[in-house]
Amino acid sequence: MASDTLDPGLHCLRAGYTQRVPPEYFVDADDDGVTWQPDVYPLVLDLAREHGRTAVIDLGCGRAGKLAALGEQDPGLELVGVDYGPNIAWCRENLPRGRWVEADLETAAALPISPGTAARSVVVCSDVLEHLVDPRPAMRLICRLLDQGAACAVVSTPARDLRAGTAHPGPPRNPSHVREWAQDEFRAFLGGFPVAVERAGLTRSDDRDGGLTTQLVVLGPAAPGAAAGARGTEARAR
Repeated sequence: MASDTLDPGLHCLRAGYTQRVPPEYFVDADDDGVTWQPDVYPLVLDLAREHGRTAVIDLGCGRAGKLAALGEQDPGLELVGVDYGPNIAWCRENLPRGRWVEADLETAAALPISPGTAARSVVVCSDVLEHLVDPRPAMRLICRLLDQGAACAVVSTPARDLRAGTAHPGPPRNPSHVREWAQDEFRAFLGGFPVAVERAGLTRSDDRDGGLTTQLVVLGPAAPGAAAGARGTEARAR
C-alpha cells in the first residue's frame, strides 16, 4: 500500500486501500463445526448481568444462533435480532423465541425498537461492519441506542494488521467483506462518532485455532462535552 495516511473518505482506511464493492451477501448457513468469535456473546451476557439489563439487541444477527444460545442460558432475556433478506426470514421461520426485525443496516436511520427496550439492553454488532459498503448508518444506530439508554455496545471486526498485514492493499480475502480495518484505522473510525471506548482489545477469531486476530471494543455513550466534537468529525467524513 503506497500511503500511510488514514483517509476519512475510506472510513479511515489507509489511502489507496481497495474496497470490495459490491460484496457477496453473507448467508449465515455454514455448519462446519467451528464457532467464530466464540467469546463475544458470552461477554455480552456478562455485561448484561453486570449492568442489570434484561435485553440483548443484535445488529446483523444472521441466523442468530449465538443470540438464541444466550436465551437458552438466561431464559428471562429478551432477544431482538436485526438483519435483512434470507437471514432474518430464516430467523422468523425457525426461531420461535425472540423478536426479529428486518432492517438494512446501510440505510436505516432508526429501528422499530422502543426506547424502553433500548434502555433495558446491551447491544452487540459482531463481525458486521466489515460487510457494509457504508458502515456509518449502523454506527449511528448504535449511537442512537446508547442515547436511548443501552448500557453499552459490543462491536467486533477482523484486525487486518494481524491477519494479512497493515500494508495489505485490499480487498479482503473473504468475498463478503468490503474492507478489513487495521487496529489504528478502526480506532480512528470509531473516533468519528459520539461514543466512548470503554474497552478495546483482541479476541479469538474461532475456537479451532484460537488466534487473537479479531478486534473487540465495548462502547458507551460519550461524555456530553465530547459528543459535539465527535459528531462534527463524523459529519466531516460523510
